[in-house]
Order: sequence, then C-alpha cells, then structure tokens
Amino acid sequence: MDKKTMLKLFREAFLRSFIVLIGVGIIGFGIYFILGRNSDKKQEASIATTEDSTYNEEETVAELDKETASEAEAASSEEVTTEEITTEEITTEEITTEEVTTEAISSTEKKILVLNSTKVSGLAKAWMNKLQGDGFQNMATGNYSVSGQEQTVIYVPEEGMGQDLVSYFKDARIEVGSLNSNIDVSTDGVEIFIVIGSNDTSVQ
Repeated sequence: MDKKTMLKLFREAFLRSFIVLIGVGIIGFGIYFILGRNSDKKQEASIATTEDSTYNEEETVAELDKETASEAEAASSEEVTTEEITTEEITTEEITTEEVTTEAISSTEKKILVLNSTKVSGLAKAWMNKLQGDGFQNMATGNYSVSGQEQTVIYVPEEGMGQDLVSYFKDARIEVGSLNSNIDVSTDGVEIFIVIGSNDTSVQ
C-alpha cells in the first residue's frame, strides 16, 4: 500500500471520526438544552405558583376588607334606621302630647256664677267685682250651702274652659260638671260655677 492510499484512508477515517464527534456533540447539546428548558419551565411554574399564591392572598385580604366594609355600612345603616325610628317615635309622642293638650276656651263671654261657701259675708260679690274689673262681665253671685270647703272649685261644662280663671285663686281646681243644688239663686243659663273656698277669703 503506497503512501497516497494510506493518506487517503487516514483522511476518510479522520473525517468520519470528526463527523461522529460533531454528531455526539450536537446530541449532547440538544439533551442539555432540553433539560435546561425543563428546569426553566419548572422555575417559571414555581414563580407563577408563588405569584398566584400571593395574588390569591391579596384577593383574600381584599375580600375580607370588602366584607368588613359591608358589615360596617350595615351597622351604620342600622344605627341610622334606629335613630330615624327613635326620632319618629319622639315626634309621634310630641304630636300626641299636642293633640291631648286641650285648647283653652275664654271665659269672658260665659255666664259665671260666683258662690260663697265660707262664713265671710260679701265674699262672692268682692270676687265678682274683681273679675268684672278684668273683663268678665256676665256674672252673678250667690251662696253655696255646703260649707267647710277650703279649696276653690271652678265647675265648667267642658274641657278647656276655666283656665283663665284659675290664676286668680291660690290653689283652685277645675272640674267638668255643673251645680244644680245647694244654691240659693237661679242657675238658669249659668255655664261656669265658681265656689269660693276658705283659702280665698282675701281678694287681691
């Protein structure tokens, strides 16, 4: 075998070996690349899981904050509703009180009979003169035979009457009703009876 033939064979063997080495290198690089990609994907998946977990935690916190805010709003609404109900109840009570309060009716145009239940002579006339001086013109006097009465009593036919007469006496009270007995004068047309008690023997 001459040198040329040997050199040719050597070159072919070298080329084959080189090609094999390149092929092995390519295969090894491909395997390394694939393994590296899988590792990167796992890391990305881990990071994504962590981010998702963080995001889920943030969402959970946000949801809890929303629920807390909703509960606070509900409590505030209940307080406002309670205050409104309380205000309505107070208003209703005030209206009811105003409705119960009877409007005062003037006694200046009513026929008034002043009766003396005490032993002080001329007491009924003295009180009549006092009241007439203040505008109560339609008046008469008489005696009330039931004695021993200390408190002056003003008898009126309906609620709201006699209020403008109470202040003239020390502790007078008003009663709804009428007197038809124990009186020594006519009671025709009388609307208000004032029975003077022993507490009001002094006319001021």
